[in-house]
Amino acid sequence: MSASNRGIGRVGEFFAAFVLEKHGVECHHVDREGSDLWCKVRESIVTVEVKACTCPYREGGDKPSRRTGRYHYNTSGNDADWYCFVAVDLELMLMRPASEVAVKHVSINPARFTLEAQEQSIEEFLRSC
Repeated sequence: MSASNRGIGRVGEFFAAFVLEKHGVECHHVDREGSDLWCKVRESIVTVEVKACTCPYREGGDKPSRRTGRYHYNTSGNDADWYCFVAVDLELMLMRPASEVAVKHVSINPARFTLEAQEQSIEEFLRSC
């Protein structure tokens, strides 16, 4: 992983922690393979793997394309309870239970990142704990 990718990852991790803390979730950033945040919700500790992307990309190409592109995330090899997908350029995120992420790569249409969808995914996260 390049230094640039690590930096993007850190931005996503701290953004996710910031948003979750605003929703009353106590977050601890951890430097551990397979999870980035340990979140305390009521009496439960939930692990969250954060995946961040700076802009959407077209399939098979390196050039950003805000019209036709999608955000791409590598989800292989993680053991967290939840995933948090961050669209850094939009300053939005979506949370998904790890049990619903059964593929090695997730691709998300930029139109799915909305404030309403973010809030709904956080509410689902909170209800699950």
